[in-house]
Order: sequence, then structure tokens, then C-alpha cells
Amino acid sequence: MRFYILVCLLLSSFAHAEQSASAFDPAAKVATAQLLSTANGVNGATILSMGLKITLDDDWKTYWSSPGLAGAPPSIDWQGSSNLGSVKWLWPVPQRMMVYDIETYGYKHEIIYPLQVTVTDPTKALSLHAKTTMLVCSEVCIRAQVNLALNLPATASDIDKASSTQIQPYVADVPVDISATSASLQKLGWDSASSQLLIEVKGLTTPVIDGFVEGVDFTLFSKPQISQEDGVTRLIMHVEDMAGTPARLDPQQQLKVTLTYQQGGITFTDVITPTVVEQTLPNWIYMLLLAIVGGFILNLMPCVLPVLSIKLLSVVESASESSAQRRINFLLSAAGIFVAFWLLALLFIALKYFGIGFGWGVQFQSAAFLLIMIPVLVLFALNLLDKFDVQLPQSLMDKLSGSSKGHFYQGIFAVLLATPCSAPFLGTAVAFALAGSSWQILVIFSGLALGLSLPYLLIAIWPNSVSIMPKPGMWMVRFRQFLASLLCATLVWLIWLLQAHLSMMLWSIFSIVICIMVIFLIVKPGPRSLVSVFAIYLLLANTIIWSPESARLLRGADAESISEIHWQAFEPGKIAGYVAEGKTVFIDITADWCITCVVNERAVLQRSDIILGLNADNVVAMKGDWTKPDASIEAYLKRYGRYAIPFNQVFGPALPNGKLLPELLTKDAVALSLTQAGQ
Repeated sequence: MRFYILVCLLLSSFAHAEQSASAFDPAAKVATAQLLSTANGVNGATILSMGLKITLDDDWKTYWSSPGLAGAPPSIDWQGSSNLGSVKWLWPVPQRMMVYDIETYGYKHEIIYPLQVTVTDPTKALSLHAKTTMLVCSEVCIRAQVNLALNLPATASDIDKASSTQIQPYVADVPVDISATSASLQKLGWDSASSQLLIEVKGLTTPVIDGFVEGVDFTLFSKPQISQEDGVTRLIMHVEDMAGTPARLDPQQQLKVTLTYQQGGITFTDVITPTVVEQTLPNWIYMLLLAIVGGFILNLMPCVLPVLSIKLLSVVESASESSAQRRINFLLSAAGIFVAFWLLALLFIALKYFGIGFGWGVQFQSAAFLLIMIPVLVLFALNLLDKFDVQLPQSLMDKLSGSSKGHFYQGIFAVLLATPCSAPFLGTAVAFALAGSSWQILVIFSGLALGLSLPYLLIAIWPNSVSIMPKPGMWMVRFRQFLASLLCATLVWLIWLLQAHLSMMLWSIFSIVICIMVIFLIVKPGPRSLVSVFAIYLLLANTIIWSPESARLLRGADAESISEIHWQAFEPGKIAGYVAEGKTVFIDITADWCITCVVNERAVLQRSDIILGLNADNVVAMKGDWTKPDASIEAYLKRYGRYAIPFNQVFGPALPNGKLLPELLTKDAVALSLTQAGQ
């Protein structure tokens, strides 16, 4: 089937090539090409930095130097140029793309191929005539030709800053030869029994995220399974032919391998040697185990405390229930957790399909979400205080605490409050899932659900375990009041998060009104009071959501956060410049709604010795605030395969590509990374 589709694609490209051989019109609607130069003149230089810029519409794509199972890279015929010696193409890191089960390597939207142009005589002008041929594909392929021209005088007083700015990121994305780095190739092995390629590289300081192999036609090298141990990065690739069957490589086959980072990478060429690849668990299984552990740890995080508190109370009150009913209640809570995580997984899959940005816990960036959660927590707290014992079958009160359905909704509610936390292991598992395929997202999120629901499942398995709880009595009333106070603390936290969306005056008015409403409901409980109060609340919330102009009129200058660390605003474009000056750059991306971020700040970043290190003359501390949506921060996180915060990273002369720190910081981890970066 794969071979048949491949033949169809090739025939399609040939058909379009014939139609567009003498004209550029068929492709002009979907692709444009342009020659760029960083210099406005030759100015005595023997090598000039230029670029071929191709801009593509929608889902159209073009190709890398090795296009995969189909496609072709662009090429240029320089006939007719004057004072031109040679041209060296540079190839930025590609992305994997699938078309009808055919994997190709290339670029979408826009690509600039850096060109190193050598001139024959640096004292004369340069005239370039570039007959450019490029294959652009979507569901069909078009081979287009366009004639480009670029003339540079012998001398010019300045550089082309606009072109330089465009080309530079793509130059930085070009992999370098391994000989120019501190890394070394340990093994390039071929296991003929399992048709797997084994690559081992020692001394890499930047995480490898993908690998591409050139040198064998019509052969697919799968996306590698990547692991690291004792300073050695290990990649395993499965190799197939066009028919999807295990491929065979010739002994002493020479391969060119490119290992990629989030930006750039390394490349090397070597001959394969026979080896045996030890069979290990697939990478996704390890991530699934991390997801289960991370999900379980979420139960211990303060984000889930309100729901666990209510559940703990239900354990106490269920002592008089039958074991069967107790088991059903806890299974319903576990089912709610699984359903909530599956819905999140489907949402992320849909957002990824449509190319919409997303991340873990970002709903807390939304004022609307906070305004919805606040009254829900008020209902929970008042119910614990026995202020609303009237049965309201159609109300949220009844759904959440008055019937068997309440146990199911408690599970969903636990997931909603769990997302601002990035527990140990959880961030790694979520990043793996959201960067992977749809089935990986479903599997990893199912693992998170299993981990979070483990306490509920354990009680469901051993329902009689609640018999160790003390007998009902007056202590239960006090316990309910204690749990209500915990919910009120969470309520205060949600109201505090609204500061990022409102002016101080509007936020103060909102807080006072909420306090008055809660006091009124406590003093005069009842369905009529509940309806009246929440009608007023809806009016207030609607004013906040739909009247941003009034909020902007009341908003004054944003208050600067008080910190002993000399933070600078997060500006990724300045990082390379600081590193070039020999400085170390420490990045902290945080948000008010991120509980783990607060823990990191108070437990680690506010330590006197860490503050001293971050305020050193050779250290630049950058802070990014993701409390509200920020496209630049979201894009930066995705560059490093992260979809959740905390996010901490260190750059320096010894770590020019950066080093990611764990979600939960430690004093030693921060101090060691600062030392390593400055070496």
C-alpha cells in the first residue's frame, strides 16, 4: 500500500512538473521565492552570507537536503552569473511530515536556506542569476521554476539589517560538524536481525530530540528512541523499505547522520559496524510509568487539597454505608478522573490538529474560568458548613454533593484543580505526550488519570479500610468546618489570581462584594438567597468579562514585584548576545496560578546564596510571566518540548544551547547549572 501511494505521489509530481516546466504560474499562488543578502555590497569579502527564502501557503511544504521517501530539495542553476566562484548550501533542521503514510523531511510556511557565496574577485561587483527549481507539495506536488536576480556593487557603506535579521535564526538552526564540538561518536552500529540502527554519542551538553539519516535511497529511518546514561546519548532507529518491511543495509555502508536539538544540532558521517541492540521497553512505556507516578504525586499537591478534603470527609461519613455502596462511590470518583483526563486529551488532540497553541494549566490564565470556579468553591464551602441542606435536584449543589453523581463530579473537579500543578515526573510525561502523536496523548493522559485515581481505586478495592476511622460524633462537625476553611483558602487564592486581569480598584471592589455575598449566605441561607446572590454575581462577572474598556480606564501602572533578585524582562532575542559577552543567563518562566512555581521561588530562588549567585555581575536573570496568555512565551516553551511550567533554563559560554532544569528546583541543581554554564 505504501509503495502504491508513493508511486502515485511521484506520478503526480511529474505531471505537474510538465505543466510548470516553462512557467512559474502554477506555483505562484502557493509559494514565492526570494534571494537575500546580509551585505549591500561585496566590500572586499571573498565569502558572502546569503539566503534563498521560500514562503509557502497553508499546508504546502518543501524539502530538506534528504527529503525522505518522496520529494526533492530545491536547487539553483547559476548560469549567467558574473564574478561568482562557488555556492555552499546550508540546511536548517527539518521537521518530519506525513502524507498518505509516506514520511518526508522538510519545512512548512517559510524557510530560508542559508547560502555561502564565494566571489572570484572581491574588488568587483557581483551579479547573480539564479534559475531556482523547487518542489512544493500538499495533496499534490508542483515542480516550479523561477528566475531570481541579485546584484551587489563592489562597495557599499552598510549592511542589509532586515535581511540579516531574517537569515540569522536559520543559520543558527543549521547543524554543525561533530568535530567542531566537544562530543564524539562512540558507535554507529547495525543490528541486521532486528533491522535497527544504534547510535551512541558521548559528551553532548544539549538534549537530542530527533535524528535523520542520509546515504540510503528509498529507506525510512524511524524517529529514534532516545535515552541518556553516564554522559552517553543513545538512539535506536527502526529501518524499513518502501513496502514497510524490515530493510537491509550493506556491510560497511556509509551513512550521514544528523542529530537535532530544539535549535540546530550536530552531523557526522561514518561507516556502520555490526552490533546487537538490546531489547528495551519502548520510550512511551517509560513515559507512561512517569505519568502514573506524576499523577499520584498530584494527590499530595496543594492544588488537589480541596477535593481530597471533601473526599476524606465522605470516607468518614461512609462508615455506616455498605461495602458495596462505598466501593461504587469511589469507583465513580475514579471514573470522573478518567473521563476528565480523556476529555482533556481529546481537546489537546483537536487543538494540535488545528494548530492552536495550548499548554498544561493555562485555563488559569482565563478570567472567565476563574469567575466560574469561584462560585463553585463557594458552594462547596457552604455545603460543608451545612448552610444548604435543602435538596436541589437540578442545581450544581446536588450534582456535586447530594447524590451518587456527586462522586463522579468530584473526580472531574479534582482534575480541574490539579492542572496548575506540575508535579515531579508529570511535566516530562505531559511534554512527551503533547509533542507526540494522538495515541500517545491518550495513553499518557490515561496514565495520569490512573495515578491521580489510585487512592480512590485502593479504597474501592478494600472498602472496609474506612472502619479504622473514628466513630461519628461532634468531631465531624469541627472537621467539616476545618475543611470549609481549606476551601475558603483556595477561594482566596482564585480571587487573588484575578489581579492579573483587573485594575486594583476593580479587583478590590470585586473582592469586597464577594465577601459581602458569602457573609450574607452564611447569615441567611436558603434557596432564595442563593438565587439572589448569584444573580448579582453573574451581573458582576459579566461586567468584568464584557467591559475590558472600563478595566483599562481604571488600570494604573503595573506594580513591580518586590524581589531581591535583579530580574530582567524575558527577551529570548538577547540571550545569544549575553552569552557572546561571556555572561550566564538564568531563565525563570512562572505564573501566579502555578503552585509549583511559588514553591520553587520560596524554597530555592529566595535563598540568600542563590540570590547572591543570580545577582553576580556575570549573570543575567530573566523572568517571564505567563499568568496571562503570552504568545512569545508559549512559542519559546514549545521550542524545548515543554507545555507546562515551571520552566527554568541556564545559558552560558559553556552551555550555548542551554540546559533545562527539573520542574522542582533544588539549591544544588541551580548552583551547579550556574557553575557549569560559566566554565
